[in-house]
Amino acid sequence: MVSLAAAPPPAVQPPSTTKAMPPPPRPTMGLKRDSSYLDTDDEAGLSTATKKLKVAFSPNVDVKILDENWSEKSFELVKEEVRVGIERHLATSALTPDAKDDAQYTKLVALLNQDASEGDAPSGKLLRKYLLALEARVSSLGDCGKLVIAVLDLAWLGRDEVFAGLYIRFLVSLASAQSKYIPAILERLVSNFAKLPASLGRLPGEDCVPRPQMFVRLHLAIKTLLRQVPSASGILMKTLKVGFPNDLATTRSYIQYQKQLLRLAEYAKELKSEALALIMQRLVGVDVQIQQDLEDLAEESEERLLQRPSSKDGDNELDDSDDSDSDSSSEETSTEDEQRLKELRLKVAKMDGTLDLLFEYYAPLIQDGSDPEYNEAYQQMLSHFTTFILPNRTRHAQFLLFHFAQTSEEHTALFTRRCGELAFVNGMPAQRITAVAYLASFIARAAHISCHSVRDVVCALSEYLDAIRKRAEPDCRGPDRRSYAIYYAVAQALLYIFCFRWRDLVVGSANPDLDGDDYNEDDILAEHRDLAWLPGLKETLSRNIFSRLNPLKVCSPAIVAEFANIARHVRLVEVLSLLESNKRLRLGQTASYYGVGGRHAIDIGRRETAWDRKTGEAHHQLEAYFPFDPYHLPKSKRWVDGDYNEWKLPRGMRQDDEDGYSDEDSDDDSDSDDSDSDESLLEQMEAGPAFVDSASTSS
Repeated sequence: MVSLAAAPPPAVQPPSTTKAMPPPPRPTMGLKRDSSYLDTDDEAGLSTATKKLKVAFSPNVDVKILDENWSEKSFELVKEEVRVGIERHLATSALTPDAKDDAQYTKLVALLNQDASEGDAPSGKLLRKYLLALEARVSSLGDCGKLVIAVLDLAWLGRDEVFAGLYIRFLVSLASAQSKYIPAILERLVSNFAKLPASLGRLPGEDCVPRPQMFVRLHLAIKTLLRQVPSASGILMKTLKVGFPNDLATTRSYIQYQKQLLRLAEYAKELKSEALALIMQRLVGVDVQIQQDLEDLAEESEERLLQRPSSKDGDNELDDSDDSDSDSSSEETSTEDEQRLKELRLKVAKMDGTLDLLFEYYAPLIQDGSDPEYNEAYQQMLSHFTTFILPNRTRHAQFLLFHFAQTSEEHTALFTRRCGELAFVNGMPAQRITAVAYLASFIARAAHISCHSVRDVVCALSEYLDAIRKRAEPDCRGPDRRSYAIYYAVAQALLYIFCFRWRDLVVGSANPDLDGDDYNEDDILAEHRDLAWLPGLKETLSRNIFSRLNPLKVCSPAIVAEFANIARHVRLVEVLSLLESNKRLRLGQTASYYGVGGRHAIDIGRRETAWDRKTGEAHHQLEAYFPFDPYHLPKSKRWVDGDYNEWKLPRGMRQDDEDGYSDEDSDDDSDSDDSDSDESLLEQMEAGPAFVDSASTSS
C-alpha cells in the first residue's frame, strides 16, 4: 500500500546574481503610443527631484488689475483683421460676386456701421484701434468705398479728446492720400452746421460732450483739413452752397448754419468773401420772395394776414429750442391759404434772424474798424449793395447799409458816392432810377447824418436836374416819363428830400439882424418873414417845376401833394395853380397839349381807352419807391431804432391843410401808423414802404 508521506521542505535558493529590472520606458514618438507606464501606482521609481516640485506664490509679486475692457481684441488682432479684410477685398475685386472672398471686409463694414447707441456697439477704445489700423493702410483704401463711408459716418464728436484727435488725423491722412474722398469728408462735416443734436454728445460709455465743444471739434477738423490739403478750399465752398438750408428748413437750423458759416469765414480767409456773399445772396432771395408772396395772396388770405399770428405759428422760432416748423394743426385741416400764410411767417422769421446775425457780425468790424476807405467789411457791404441789393426789389436787406453808413461822415460819403456813381456815371439803365431812390431815401431818413451831407447831395442833384432841363427843354413837347425817366427820378428825389429835410436847407432868414440866439425856422415863419435858402435852390426848383418837362405831373401824386403844402407854408414856391392846370392834362397826349413856345393849346387828338379809364395815369407816373421807409422786423429792429429822421411838419401847419393841395390818391399813404401795437408784422410788410409814417400826425 502506498502511503503518502509529507513532502520535504524546498531547498533554499541561493541569492540571484542578476540586476533588478528597470522601470518601463517613457512613451516615444512612435506611431503607437505606449501607455503602459500609466498603469503602475508605484511611485518608488519617481525621481526625488520630481517629487519636490510644488506650486508656491511669492508675496512680493506685483499684482496688476487688468483693464476693464480686458476682453476686447488686442491691437495686433485688429490690425490683422483690417489687413486681411482689405487685401482679400482688393485681390478679389475683379472676380465675380460668387467668387469673391469678402467675408472679413463685410464684417469690418458691419462693425463700423453699428449705431453707437446699440448695446453691442463697439466701444470708443476698440474703435480707436480700428482707426489706427485703417490709417496705417490709408493708401490702400482707394477701392474700399463702403469701408471709408462707414468710418466717415462714425459718431465721433461725442467721444473723448483722444478719439477726436485720432479721427481728425485720419480724415487728413485720407484726404491727402485719396483726394477722391474729399467731397464726402466735407459733406459730412458741413452737414453738422444746420443740425447738431445734443444727443450726439451723450454716447453710451462716454462722458457728456456739450454742443459748443462739438462745434469746436467740427471747426478744428475743417481748419486742419484746409491747412494740410489746400485744394480742399474750392470743394468746401461748393459744399457750403449745396448744403445751405432751403425754405423748408426750421428757423433754428437756418440761422445756426449761417452762424457756423461766419465762424468758418474767420479762419478760412480765402473763403471769407464768398461765404459772406452767399449769406447776402440768400437773404436777398428770401426778402424778394416774401414780397412776391404778399402780392400773390388771395383777398381772404390777406384778411388772415392782418391778424396777429398765434404763438403756435412758426414765426417766433428764433430761440434755442428744438421746435420744428410744423403747425399744431394737421395738414388735413389746414387750407392751402393757411399753409401759405404759415410758410410766409417762417420766411419772415428766417429773414429777421439773418439780419440780426449780420448786424451783430458787422458792428465791431465797421464801427470800431479801420478807415472806411480801407475797411474790408464796409467795402464788402458796398459791393453786396451793388451786386445783390440794388438789382432786386428788397424791403429789408438794405438796412445794413442804412445803419452802418451813418456811423461817420466818411461812411456816409462813401455810400452816397456809390449811389451817385450808379445813378449818373456807370450804372445799368434799369438800375439808375433805383439808385436815385436809394440816395434820396437815405438823405431824407438817416437821422445821424450832418446838415453838410444833406446840402452836398441836394446841390449835386439840383445841378444835375438843371443840366438835363437845359438840354431837353428845347425839343420837349411836354411831360414824358419814357423819354426823360432819369430827370423825373431826380426831380422826385429833390421833392422827397425837401419834405423831410427842409430845415437843413435853410441858412437863416432874409433879415438876420432880427434873429436871436434862440430863433429857429418856425419862429421866422410865425413872424411872416421869408427864410434864406441854400444858394440857388429856390431858383433851380422854380425853373424846373414850371418848365415844359413839368415834373409835378409825372412824379408820384402823394409826394407832389406833400411838397406843395410844405413849399407853400414855408414860402419856397407856390405851385397850386400849376397843379390845378395839370388836372386837365392827360399824360400820353402831351404832344398835342403844348403848342409852339410852350403855350397851352389843348387838342383832343387822342381818344381815351378802356385801359386809361381803368388805371388812370398811374402807369405814366413814377412810383413812390423809397427803400428806407419804416422797418418792421421784430428782432433785428433794435439795430435801427433811433436811426430814423422822424417826419415833422412845420409848426402851425396841419396835415390836411384846408388851403393846401390834397390828392385823394395819397390819403392812404399818409394815414399809416408805424407804432400801432395792434398791427401785425405781416400787415405792415404787406403795406410796403409808406411816404409818410406815424410821425406825420404830429407837429
